[in-house]
Amino acid sequence: MVVTQHPRRQSGFSLLELTVATLIGAILLASLNSLVGVALTSGAQGHRVNELAYQGQFAMDRIAEQVRAAQPQQLTTPTAGTTGTWLAPVMYCRNSTTRQLIETVTTDASCAGTGVIARNVSAFTATVPSMLPLDRHTGIFSMTLDDGVGNTLALTMQLRLGGGTK
Repeated sequence: MVVTQHPRRQSGFSLLELTVATLIGAILLASLNSLVGVALTSGAQGHRVNELAYQGQFAMDRIAEQVRAAQPQQLTTPTAGTTGTWLAPVMYCRNSTTRQLIETVTTDASCAGTGVIARNVSAFTATVPSMLPLDRHTGIFSMTLDDGVGNTLALTMQLRLGGGTK
């Protein structure tokens, strides 16, 4: 009878196989980590833009409500950064120190009121359209919001006092 010897079967992995598998796993985890980082950064930026849009829309809606309720009157150019006496006794103004849009009263010349309706406001204007000399009851309201990290949102609306959108 002839006896043949079978080679020993290997049990487990060799050191080289473990090293290669660990290296491949590290490369995959590093790329996955990078993708997760990009997704989190993008999500945070989207949240900041949405917050700016929400604040801006809330402020513009609040102003529009006051404009529609105001009595029609002949408008003149108000003090920069305010609605002046357009919506008396209510006035909207931008506090440049706090970068907030404030709902206050027309006698608050320093814009120190506590009715904050938007934050991160870098510009606010209320102007009379120069192209409508016969209709001096319409105002243009513009606001720019800036979160300080590169996201900017500009909103503008044109409304007629005591009426709807023109």
